Amino acid sequence: MLKKARVASADTLTERSAGRGLFRDPLLHFVLLGLLLFFAYLSLNDQDSSNEDIVVSVAQQEQLIAAYTRVWRRPPKALELKGLLDDYIREEIANREALALGFAANDPVVRRRLRQKYESFMDQFAASVEPSEDELQQWYETRMTDYSEDARYSLRHRFFSSDRREDARGDAASALAGLAPADPEADPALGDALAMPQRYEDTRETELASRFGQGFTDSLSALPEGRWSGPVPSAYGYHLVFIESVRARAQPPLGAVRAAVLRDWRAEHVEKAREELYASLLDRYTVKIQTPAETSDS
Repeated sequence: MLKKARVASADTLTERSAGRGLFRDPLLHFVLLGLLLFFAYLSLNDQDSSNEDIVVSVAQQEQLIAAYTRVWRRPPKALELKGLLDDYIREEIANREALALGFAANDPVVRRRLRQKYESFMDQFAASVEPSEDELQQWYETRMTDYSEDARYSLRHRFFSSDRREDARGDAASALAGLAPADPEADPALGDALAMPQRYEDTRETELASRFGQGFTDSLSALPEGRWSGPVPSAYGYHLVFIESVRARAQPPLGAVRAAVLRDWRAEHVEKAREELYASLLDRYTVKIQTPAETSDS
């Protein structure tokens, strides 16, 4: 009866999923297959609490031997193997008796571990799905900025401190008016000292942002090359900036970043499959959350 109920649940799940259009999604197709395999696995390994037979399969014996060998770097001797089998049987008996007494139902550690094993089991199915090249390309195109290469700047700057000056912006503007606009070799003593280089070569905009603040980096794209400009605000004050050269933000083709894109695609689809699976399984249950009033009435 138990096996029949489980198969019927899987069929019902398939029907409900089809109604939701799941068969149009190859990933969820695979998750449904995983569900059916999972229920089949449970059926084949189901042990009635009244069944007093304990079968230690060849596969289980091999697992015990392999575990012993990993620790001791040699296979167990005959007497040692007998001890392993005795301990396994003792554990199996204790496990069955504990389950019969309902220990697992009220133990949060056991419940958490069972959930982890269940989710890990199902995640294996979703993680093994391979997208088609067209599907991966479309997914990449909707997230291209996540994989784009930063713009790079070669620049010089002179700093005017907001902490040391009453009007750092005004002082920077006055200094700019006195500079030869196209001469990058401005006096290094111009402005205030800052514990950072006065020149950066082929530097990523994200690195510049980490040093000077996002506002500074955002201003760079509007500055002309080959002349002093400013004042440009930063986290510390204001700067006069001479842009020597710019390498614009580049968008690599899918082939150049395929490994990273595939990794991220799988991570997103495993999470999506997990949520879809949970929603489908939740439909099989009637959930009731008691209120304090209901508890007192009972």
